[in-house]
This record gives sequence, C-alpha cells and structure tokens, in this order.
Amino acid sequence: MAAIIIPNHTTFGSMTNQLVARINALHSMMARLQDAVATASAGYTGTPGTEFEQPMMGDNMMQQNNFGIQPDPETPGQKGTDYAYALNVLSADWATFWAAAKDSIEQLDNGTF
Repeated sequence: MAAIIIPNHTTFGSMTNQLVARINALHSMMARLQDAVATASAGYTGTPGTEFEQPMMGDNMMQQNNFGIQPDPETPGQKGTDYAYALNVLSADWATFWAAAKDSIEQLDNGTF
C-alpha cells in the first residue's frame, strides 16, 4: 500500500508530488519510444533512417506514420537517422540519470547518503 510522504495541501508538497509523477510518466514514455524504435527497425531492409520518415504518396503528399519525421527529398533517410541518433543519445543519458538516482536512493535507504 502506498503511503503519502509529502502532503498535497501545501504548494511545494503538491509541486514535488507532481514532479515525481511526471518523471515516472516520462520514464514510461521513454521506454515506449525505445520499444517503438526497436520495432520499426527490426528486420527493416530499406535505406537506414527511412523507417522513421513519413513516406511520400505522390504529388508531394506525405503518408502519416507514428514518428512524423519529414524526409529531406535530396537525402532519403538522413532526417530519420538524425532522429534515431538523437533518441539514442537521449536514451543513454536517461539511463545514466536513472542509474545515478538508484544509487542515491539506495544510499538514502542505507543511511549512507
């Protein structure tokens, strides 16, 4: 059973609880995004990066996909590759953040912080 550590009836208590809830939601969204990228990339045999870009249907019309990246007509896959690179950097930094947070929480739990 969850216990209320910081009451919501104070301004900063409420802000702290909202921050924690949003960080947890962001963590969940990052995991979903990583799964989506892995699924889109799995077995993809086209030009690298184009799996994330919106394909052209003709007459300069874009077909929607879940990533929404506008391709560069001159270099197919470049914008998608840039997106994948940025996401990989963000994911690595996010994992570093959570590893540091876990260590801090363990130190707090052990009274060694």
